[in-house]
Amino acid sequence: MSIRRGLHLHIFLLLAPIALLLLTGCTTRAASPGRLFVSDETELLRQLEVAKAAAPLVQRGARVVVLIVERGDNSGDDLTRRLTAINQGHSSHDRIPPDAIAIYVSYEPRYAELRAGKNWSNALTNDVLTDIRTRTLNSALRKDNVTNGVAETLRRFESALMWRDINNLITIAIIVIIVIVVILIIVGIVRSLLSGNIQWSSGSSDDTWSHSSSDDDSSWSSSSSRSSLWDSSSDDSRSWSSSSSDSSDSDRDSSSSGGSW
Repeated sequence: MSIRRGLHLHIFLLLAPIALLLLTGCTTRAASPGRLFVSDETELLRQLEVAKAAAPLVQRGARVVVLIVERGDNSGDDLTRRLTAINQGHSSHDRIPPDAIAIYVSYEPRYAELRAGKNWSNALTNDVLTDIRTRTLNSALRKDNVTNGVAETLRRFESALMWRDINNLITIAIIVIIVIVVILIIVGIVRSLLSGNIQWSSGSSDDTWSHSSSDDDSSWSSSSSRSSLWDSSSDDSRSWSSSSSDSSDSDRDSSSSGGSW
């Protein structure tokens, strides 16, 4: 009975952190919210609607930048200069800070660009930004409805990031299930071994015990040699893991999509 209680305790101690990790992933928000910066030279933007649409992104910790300019450029340099001026301390060599998301609309020339820092670029990829810009922002700008275009663009940003979170939770859930299955298999094996050892020891004689002890010694020696081989392969595994981590140290770059509207 004490052995069974000990096994149950170990199972609980293993599963409790996993369950806590899963619950934390379901409710994770940024420790400190981001902020919203809006600059509208045309005075056409209804900023309250934009702020409402940007609120979920700000809660994630994103620095959301919306720039509506009368005269800009179609190369992206004007957007980079403005982002550098807004985010003091941000290097002008970087196109956007890691935690920022930017919407840029120029009326002369008619040019729009979307950018996402590397904190968000795994969900807001170049292709995703291009789809949002061409299907959502540009169509609204052509209808002279910049507010709707910006607000809907922000909502699509949040939707893409939500799908990323869902995929992450699915991955965590799969890992939890695999770990639980492995633990249950191990517990079953241990319980069967323990019960087998108890039955075997109660029904054996001294001579049989002596004989099986020598067999156990030989099998232990054999298993020890196998263990040494495993340790060697573990060294190979560690060296492979080290080289793999070295090759993947670089962070994902920011993403962007720009073009005429």
